[in-house]
Amino acid sequence: MRNQINIISKGKAPELLPMSGKDKDGNLYQVDNVSLLKNGKRILPVMGEFHYSRYEPESWEEELEKMKAGGINIVATYIFWIHHEEREGEWDFSGCRDLRHFLELCEKTGLQVWLRIGPWAHGECRNGGFPDWIACMDKEKVRVNEPEYLGYVEKYFRKLGEQCRGMMCKDGGPVIGVQLENEYGHCGGPAETEKGLAHMAQLKRKAIAAGFEVPYYSATGWGSYVLEEETLPALGGYVDAPWATHTKELPAGVNFLFSSYKIDDNIGSDRKSHDGSRTTYDLYRYPWITAELGAGIQPTSHRRPFPWPEDTEAQALCILGSGGNMPGYYMYHGGINPEGKYSTLQESQATDIYNNLPVKCYDFQTCIRESGELNESYGRLKKMHFLMEDYGEILAGAEVHFPEILPESPEDMHTIRAAVRMNHDTGVGFLFLNNHQRRRKMEPHEDFAMELLTEKGSVTVPHLSLKTGECAVIPFDLPVGDKKLELTNASLLCRIGERVFFYTDLENPLFQWEEEEGNVVVLSTKEANRAFRTEDTLYIVEHGDSCLMEMDGGKYLLTKAAQEKLTVYRETGEAQSITVSVPETVKPEAKTSFVREEKDADGKLLWREYALTMSGFRKEAVHQLYASIDYLGDRAEVYRNGALADDWFTNGERWHFALRRFDYPQELIIRIYASDNPLPCSYGTEVYYDLPVESGCELRGAELLPEYRLELRG
Repeated sequence: MRNQINIISKGKAPELLPMSGKDKDGNLYQVDNVSLLKNGKRILPVMGEFHYSRYEPESWEEELEKMKAGGINIVATYIFWIHHEEREGEWDFSGCRDLRHFLELCEKTGLQVWLRIGPWAHGECRNGGFPDWIACMDKEKVRVNEPEYLGYVEKYFRKLGEQCRGMMCKDGGPVIGVQLENEYGHCGGPAETEKGLAHMAQLKRKAIAAGFEVPYYSATGWGSYVLEEETLPALGGYVDAPWATHTKELPAGVNFLFSSYKIDDNIGSDRKSHDGSRTTYDLYRYPWITAELGAGIQPTSHRRPFPWPEDTEAQALCILGSGGNMPGYYMYHGGINPEGKYSTLQESQATDIYNNLPVKCYDFQTCIRESGELNESYGRLKKMHFLMEDYGEILAGAEVHFPEILPESPEDMHTIRAAVRMNHDTGVGFLFLNNHQRRRKMEPHEDFAMELLTEKGSVTVPHLSLKTGECAVIPFDLPVGDKKLELTNASLLCRIGERVFFYTDLENPLFQWEEEEGNVVVLSTKEANRAFRTEDTLYIVEHGDSCLMEMDGGKYLLTKAAQEKLTVYRETGEAQSITVSVPETVKPEAKTSFVREEKDADGKLLWREYALTMSGFRKEAVHQLYASIDYLGDRAEVYRNGALADDWFTNGERWHFALRRFDYPQELIIRIYASDNPLPCSYGTEVYYDLPVESGCELRGAELLPEYRLELRG
C-alpha cells in the first residue's frame, strides 16, 4: 500500500470576517475563515474550561497557574444563573460565586477569558443553569423573544455586567470573548430558524448594552442557531457519551480519524429537539474552533465511561491535524457543585432531565481533577500545547491535506491514519499520525514511509514507526535557529531559544539537515509528557503527577514525593540535574470503622456508613492532603458534621478528594451505597462501565496522600 499525500496548495485566499476589537494596549484582534489574528498575525490559542463557582476561591489562583503551566492561554467559564439568583431578586456574588475576583485572578495570572454567559448554559447544572422560577415559566415563552423572559434576561445581564465592569480587554481586563446561549436550537429553543436567529440577535444586543463588548462572540455550532458573521460557531467532540439513552458500548467514534467533517453527532444526543444535522451557517466560512473538545467525560448514574489518556490525546491531535485552530477543552479542570440555598444544584431526573449526576462531584475525569491532582491526560495534551505556542503562527496558517487512501471507517484498524498541515508561505509542514481508536486495538506499523507530493516533486519521510495507541506530530523543512531540518521521524515538542526539543521512543531517530546540524535535544515520550517550561528553561519532573508552576514571582514544584529529581535544559549546554527535598515529611494515618447500615423492609442492604479518622500530620507541614478511598458499591458520599460534603459515582478508579477544602477534619463519615441500589433510572440496576468494577457494599480501605510545595531556586 502506498502512503501518499498530495500537499500542493489549493490556492484559496483567506477571507476576513467583520468581527474585531482592540485591547487597552491597542492590540488588534481579528478573525478570518482560517484562524484568529492578533495585529495581523495568526494565533493558535488553547482554551480550557474551569467553573469558578464549582471551586473554592482560596484555590482559584493556584489552579489557574496549573492550567497555565499546562499550556492554557484562555480560560472558558460558564456563568450559571441559578448560582447567582436562586430566588428572584436574591443575588449572590460572594465566596465561590465572586465572578469579579475570579476575573481579577485570571488577569493577574496572565490568562485571557471567554465568558459563556448563557442565559441557558447546561453544563450538567440544575435546569441547565436556569433558576427554578425561570424553569417553571411556560416553556414556549423562555429562550425566545417574549417580553417577560427578555426582561429577566436583561436584568441578569445587567447584574453580570456590573460584576465585570472594567474586565473587558478594551478596558485592560482579561475578557476577550463571550458565548451567547448554548446548544440553542439543538437542545431547546424554537423550531423556526427565523425565531431562533432573532433571539440570538436580541441576546447579543442586550449583552453589549450590559457592557460585554469584546472582539469575539461565539455560539455552539452543532445543529444550532449561529448569527452569520456575528458569532463564531464553536464546535466540539467527546470520546464517549455518558448522556446516551442506553447502556451499550458506542460504535467506534469518528473523532479518531483525520477528516474535514467537523460536527460530532453524539453531542447532546439525549436532548435533541431538532435535527442535529441542521446548521444556519456555512462551516467553511469560519475557522475551526472548539468550545467542547472533551478533555474528559462526566459519569452519569447509568453510564460510567472512562476516558483513557490515549483517547484524550488522540482526539485532540486528530482535530488539530484536520485543521482545528483553537482547541477549547471541556472540562480542562474538574470541580464541585456549590451549596444551594433551596435545592441541590446538579442535573437530575428530578428536574425532568434524562441524566442523574452526583450532587456535588463534577470531576469530569479530566486533566486537572476535582481534587486538584494532575491526570495523565494533562501531560499528554501539554506536549501539543507547547508545539502550538511556539509554532502557532506557522501551524494556524497551514493548509490541510489528506492521504489518497483513507480509512474505510473508524472500525478500520489497518489503514494508516495521517494528515499534513502545510504552510505554503513558509515552506514548513507538519505530518500528523494517529494509531489509536478508543476501545479498539489498532495494528502497529513499523518502518514505513510517507510520500509527500509537492510542487517541486516527491519527498519521502522514511523510517516512521507507530505502536498501537501511539500518535505523533512530525515536522519537515523546519527552521532550527539559522539551520534547516529537512526530515525527521521524531515528534516536535517545543523550542527554548534556538534549541529545539523532540521526542520519540525510537533508538536511532532520523535527523536529515539541509547543510549543517542545528541544536536539538531528543527526549523520550515519557519525558515529554513530564516536561514543564519557563521562558528560558525546560524542566523534566520525575513523577507524572508532579506540577511545576510559576507563582508570586517564584517557581514551585507540587509533588507527593519526599524527594524529587528534575532534569533541566537551557538554551545551550548539557542537561543538569537538581534534587529538591521536603524539609519535613509527614506520615498521615487513616483509620476506618463501621458505623451503621440501612436495609429496606425486605431486608435488602441499601447502604453502609464508616467513620474515617485521620491523624499523624500537621497541616502546616503539607500543601495539600488527599484522601484515597477504595470501596465496593454503586456510589459513595462523604459527610462532614452531618452535611454532604462530596460524592462519587463508581467508575473503576479509586475515589480521591482534597482535605484542605474541608480544613483537614479529624473525622469524616463515608457512606457506601450497594451496587444493586443505584439511583432510580430507566434501566433498573443496569450500568455501563469501561473499567472493571466489582459489586458489593464495603469500604475496603483508605489512604492519605500528602502533597508538598517546594520552591525551585536558581
